[in-house]
Amino acid sequence: MNNQPSRIGILGGSFDPVHYGHLAVARLAYEYLMLDRILLIPAAVPPHKRAMVGASAERRLTMLCSATDEDPAFLVSDMEIRRSGISYTVDTLQALREEFPHTEFCYLIGSDNLREIASWRHFRSILDMVTLCVAHRPGYSMSPPADIAGARMCGIPSPEWGVSSTMIRQRLAQGYSCRYLVPESVREYIACNNLYGAGGMEGGYDGERQR
Repeated sequence: MNNQPSRIGILGGSFDPVHYGHLAVARLAYEYLMLDRILLIPAAVPPHKRAMVGASAERRLTMLCSATDEDPAFLVSDMEIRRSGISYTVDTLQALREEFPHTEFCYLIGSDNLREIASWRHFRSILDMVTLCVAHRPGYSMSPPADIAGARMCGIPSPEWGVSSTMIRQRLAQGYSCRYLVPESVREYIACNNLYGAGGMEGGYDGERQR
């Protein structure tokens, strides 16, 4: 990044695969919060999803870069992949604080994950370092649980979509193309590399052939 940005939004996750829900929330946060940049950080090994990741870290990174390379608001960081091992948010934030000591960090999170924060490693240190910027997910409250009462928080606009990486992996395994759920470059990469059981799906699902 050039110079010292004053406000950075951070969106971490497995991005397995990245989809339009991730990108829409990140872009809306960028505009709504008037951020200098959105930093997208794919985890090497997500601590809460160690047995659930379907694609390698390198492939998830490649898909994320291809999905964002035309938007200057986004910057993809491989810092957790280079660090390897389990990707703890507190370690990532401490490294960013050292690199950008005068920057405000806005941590983007869905309301479905608010109740998980207290289970994160050194979660109180995390809350001291960031403002939680919460996107509403259908069926999940925006109210913080008692464990994180007092945390700096704000709501951000978000599409009320039920799309998730888990759903996309399931649909791909069932033979659907997931066109319009993921960027086209990501869809093509998935098909060409036979990820998530999607080999041979370059042309997408043909309902007539399945009947």
